Amino acid sequence: MGNFEDDPKLKALDERLSQARQKALGGKVEDRPSPMGRAFRMGIDLVAGVGVGLVIGVNLDGWLDTSPGFLIAFLFLGFAAGIRNVVREANKMQAEAESGLQGQADKADKD
Repeated sequence: MGNFEDDPKLKALDERLSQARQKALGGKVEDRPSPMGRAFRMGIDLVAGVGVGLVIGVNLDGWLDTSPGFLIAFLFLGFAAGIRNVVREANKMQAEAESGLQGQADKADKD
């Protein structure tokens, strides 16, 4: 797949979607989620990872007639996956904050 900036049809579609989004929201378009929304997402990522690990572990233990072996293993794996997602999102938020600060510093230097 190529870059959509190279394809005029995709560029036109992106422009129409932006205009429709702007019209639907009354002229206010925010592509970034709110900080509170991101915080909720981070919490849900952590809980979902543990929940998925729990379900997989319980089902494997029941299917293979083992005691808590798979349950414990997949709980740890689910927790690790949840933590990984939270750290990834936190790093993304930090990078955006740093680039915003850098942009403000550049703007102040120009003035």
